[in-house]
Amino acid sequence: MSLSMSSLPVSADPVTSSAMPAVTSTFDSIVTLAPTDPTPTRSTAPATTSDPVCSGNNWDRGTATDPNAPPGPYPVKGEQVYILDPNNYCINLPNPESSFLIENYYSQGQFPSFVRGEGFVRSFCVGALSPGSLPMPAGAVKSLHITTNRNLNGKAYHQITGTLDCEILNMTCTGDNGGQYDNVPYKNCGKEPYSGVDVTKNPGFIDYVEIGGNGEFCMRTCVEGNQLGDPCNVKNDTNGCEVLTGGTMDRSPGFKLNGVEVKITATLPPGAKTSGASSSAKATGTAAATSAVPTSTKSGALAQSVAVLGGAFAVMAAYFVM
Repeated sequence: MSLSMSSLPVSADPVTSSAMPAVTSTFDSIVTLAPTDPTPTRSTAPATTSDPVCSGNNWDRGTATDPNAPPGPYPVKGEQVYILDPNNYCINLPNPESSFLIENYYSQGQFPSFVRGEGFVRSFCVGALSPGSLPMPAGAVKSLHITTNRNLNGKAYHQITGTLDCEILNMTCTGDNGGQYDNVPYKNCGKEPYSGVDVTKNPGFIDYVEIGGNGEFCMRTCVEGNQLGDPCNVKNDTNGCEVLTGGTMDRSPGFKLNGVEVKITATLPPGAKTSGASSSAKATGTAAATSAVPTSTKSGALAQSVAVLGGAFAVMAAYFVM
């Protein structure tokens, strides 16, 4: 089910909320280079869609295996998150290259919400990219607060909280739209069972949980453990970020690391253009844009998608200022 995000409660699995209305949006600026890694191979349906096993209070498939499991290793490329500082992090968001989301939302001029993205995620990064990830569009992150090396019940974790510009991200962030992403296994009815932490950036941290909706989000990467009492407890989804963060959800302006304001130095690669976007959340790295995502005007700019030729690292985006 899904709940109102007025106080950031979010949906519990399975999802039963109604379809989200269309909104207008655009990518004010997006990096349009060929990816260094292939687009992740994912099932066209989340693990729990139309699945009577994963319903009510039953979250155990027993010995069943996923017939649509992508090839390893796991976590798969394009679904890895990490937290370092306000200039280097990745979070998962609805995947603009998902065939399911393209068919059911983008091609119809609509945009998925956090909850509608469950099962179809893609990592978006500021700073160093994780394998297969996309760079965060400029201006998409409006504020950000990171705390690192915290401890809960003897277990270490990093935490990120912040606010998003959902129009730039081509997401619906109004109404019953809250959702949770995590690396709960397929056996336990997880919808992103092949996602996880980029351990090259957060060594020793293998679990994560991310909650978002209504333009707000929070995420933790943690040492192993995702049950009650663990910092990455996945059973708080209907309680929202206030509960997940233990009351430390920070919606205030600015970009901070452990309470200290940080200057944002992450920049777009040479040749990439911006139009009417904030410089506070520009990203760096290589990634491919998709022509399937509909766009409309925002701040007087229209972002066009990219054609990637022969896998070459060439920027071919055109931005038309109206």
